[in-house]
Amino acid sequence: MNLSKKVPVISGTALILSGLVFASASFLSGCSGEKKEKSEVSLPEEAPLSADGSFMSRKHGAEANEAGLKPEVLYKIDIEMQRYVDTGKVAGAVVLINNKGRRGYFEAFGMQDIENAKPMKRDTIFRLMSMTKPLIVIAALTLFDEGKFKLDDPIFKYCPEWENPQVLENGILVPAKFPITPRMLMCHSSGLYYGNLENGVRAAALAFQAAHSRDKNLKEFSESVAKEPLKFQPGTEYIYGLGIDVLGRYLEAVTGKPLDEVLKEKLLIPLKMTDTDFWVPPEKSGRLCKIYRQSYSGILEEGDDILKLTERPSLLLGGHGMCSTMADYEKFCRMIINRGELNGVRILKTKTADIIFKNQLKVPGQKFGLGGAVDGEGSYFWGGADGTQFWIESKNKVFAIFMSQTQIESSPVYPALKALVDEAVEK
Repeated sequence: MNLSKKVPVISGTALILSGLVFASASFLSGCSGEKKEKSEVSLPEEAPLSADGSFMSRKHGAEANEAGLKPEVLYKIDIEMQRYVDTGKVAGAVVLINNKGRRGYFEAFGMQDIENAKPMKRDTIFRLMSMTKPLIVIAALTLFDEGKFKLDDPIFKYCPEWENPQVLENGILVPAKFPITPRMLMCHSSGLYYGNLENGVRAAALAFQAAHSRDKNLKEFSESVAKEPLKFQPGTEYIYGLGIDVLGRYLEAVTGKPLDEVLKEKLLIPLKMTDTDFWVPPEKSGRLCKIYRQSYSGILEEGDDILKLTERPSLLLGGHGMCSTMADYEKFCRMIINRGELNGVRILKTKTADIIFKNQLKVPGQKFGLGGAVDGEGSYFWGGADGTQFWIESKNKVFAIFMSQTQIESSPVYPALKALVDEAVEK
């Protein structure tokens, strides 16, 4: 791994925008809803495995068997993950597999901080980036269950800046035909977007500039974005964008509380997700994973860490702003796969938990659920631009989570892991 070569500085806005688009595209390509014949995975012969001889396979016995996982395939996962570390694809990673309510695999590989020789650990704290989005949506659904709003209510009832949005059509601004609703924000069909529109309109770039100004808050953020035109008429198409950032503001307006307080009250405290927040306090900062970039295959460089994670931000962005650990996110996934309940604590009504897995789009050929992608057959999945991924298969009662911290990572780590997890689950 070459960490000595420096690359041109990329602006925080450009890096996040490119990363969000790349992460969503690569994640969906590795977790499509297409049905494929399952076959055993062959490991890449050209990839060396710990040239210094330090690699030792982990033990997978009773815990794996109780979870219905094949130990011989878990050994393959050990080897595959270590190879990606050894070849400079990622600095380190943590992988967890839970099958039928039992954790059967939980392993850490590589380094949390290469320069300071800190190994990756199971309690390392990661930047979730867009894996923040499902957390915000589930918190919103708890308020929906309480009757605080309906999914198809106009959001301008609480956020008046969205009463008269405009749409850019063929270079001309026209009034929106339909009001933006919470459902549209949750499934990216509102017309809000990442990137640029024609005629130099840059709502996303303006939003991210506001995000890193220390004197901004969510209300000001929402008001700023509302002045920019939408990409299409609300509810008519799909584009991945700023909808869940605006949803965060909507939750503040509905409850009269800051977004982080809403998250803690409705989700984090009930699920005992004690390491999940919009910032990392000083006593936990030593567990925060260092971020790297993969500019060239097999070459890792220090990443552009534009978020001030050791200070509570004034602007709490629900689209990408939170940090968490593997164990915390496991609790979140367990609650979803248990249809809204964990350890006797009910977060969502059963029928509400079930609609998370259902397609919310009215766009032929496209599917997206509430806060994450769906295949229409019981799978719910999403990822983050800095190297985090998860997927849940509700029918088979299995989920897996992968966490690393590599910006612009282009190796097939996730598809390889997905295939091996499929192979490891006993049928």
